[in-house]
Amino acid sequence: MEYGMDGNRLVINLTGKIDAGNAPDVEDQINEILGTTGATDVVLDASELEYISSAGLRVMVKLLKRLSSLIVVEASPSVYEVFEMTGFTQMMEVRRALRTIDVAGCECIGRGGNGAVYRLDAETIVKVYHNDTNSLEKVQASRVSAQKLMAYGIPVAIAFDVVKVVGGEGLGYGLVYELLDCKTVGELIHEDPSSAEKWAHEAAALLKLLHTTEVPEGTFPDARDSGHQWVEVAKDVLSKEDQARLHRLYDSLPAKNTLVHGDFHTGNMMVQGGEIVLIDTDDVAQGDPIIDMAGLALTFEYITTDDRAMDTLRMTVDEMHRYYDALLKDYYGTDDEALLQRYAYQRKLHSLVKLLYGLVKTDAVPEPMKSQVIAQMRGGLLQLMNAMGI
Repeated sequence: MEYGMDGNRLVINLTGKIDAGNAPDVEDQINEILGTTGATDVVLDASELEYISSAGLRVMVKLLKRLSSLIVVEASPSVYEVFEMTGFTQMMEVRRALRTIDVAGCECIGRGGNGAVYRLDAETIVKVYHNDTNSLEKVQASRVSAQKLMAYGIPVAIAFDVVKVVGGEGLGYGLVYELLDCKTVGELIHEDPSSAEKWAHEAAALLKLLHTTEVPEGTFPDARDSGHQWVEVAKDVLSKEDQARLHRLYDSLPAKNTLVHGDFHTGNMMVQGGEIVLIDTDDVAQGDPIIDMAGLALTFEYITTDDRAMDTLRMTVDEMHRYYDALLKDYYGTDDEALLQRYAYQRKLHSLVKLLYGLVKTDAVPEPMKSQVIAQMRGGLLQLMNAMGI
């Protein structure tokens, strides 16, 4: 019986059939593995399990009593049916095997830090998540977050299927959305640059709706945790003193029960029936809007070439700036230059923290260039921190 560790979880691969003839042997093998590893958080991979009888289910009952967590994943339809008909899906988490889709040859209509969006056909798209940074649990959490957001009146696209994806960049898990003839905001602006201000106005209204919609405490994660995570991931390129300063900064952000999307850019904004609907909701939190504003700055203030802008946002740099400038003006609703400059400094500061986090985490940037860019960004961050008295 093969097994391995996935973080703190023990993953055991079940194969063939588990019935009265071999259930005792299977139980003994599992117990031996548990004794060797000391694990109490266990995932049983049923992708190669053809059949399980009542004798096999009794093994599950014993494991449930013994372990702190037991999950069965990748169950075939026939195996899942056994668990469901016997009531085991009410006792423990059992996940069906995910269907696999191939995006080779599909149009990529946007990409960002978490992955890429492909158009499957005229009616459906799939958001594919980078496999190295996004677990299945995180992808499934995005689906749940979307359902919660819809309940609070936020226009979101509901994913109807979690899938495995092959054949494209950022291969891993994906969410399939049904969106009839949808396009991203970036695509529409590129088709008609004169519409940039119109879509900026719509996007600003949606952003303000998010930032003024209150939800009960604990509905979504605390947005301050995002900032703390940025600092923790980037800690190896920051001094202990600067880490402490930044952690104090995120501790000092006000606790709010208003919404934060976490990745509010045009690639995550699909237009359906003339209305913007959001996708990629796995980073939704509640808290200070600066977390969203930092993400906006990171998306729109660091892209300098048309190739990169078209690849990421599906519009040129000029179109991107036209949209972004109009969005900020509409969102802030002020012409006070001093206030706007203060907002700009705040966006820049937090975006640099998030940028350091992304640079440290990524393997896409060659190491010599990565070290050079990190040094430049860190220098800019420290200058801003000092200038703002942080």
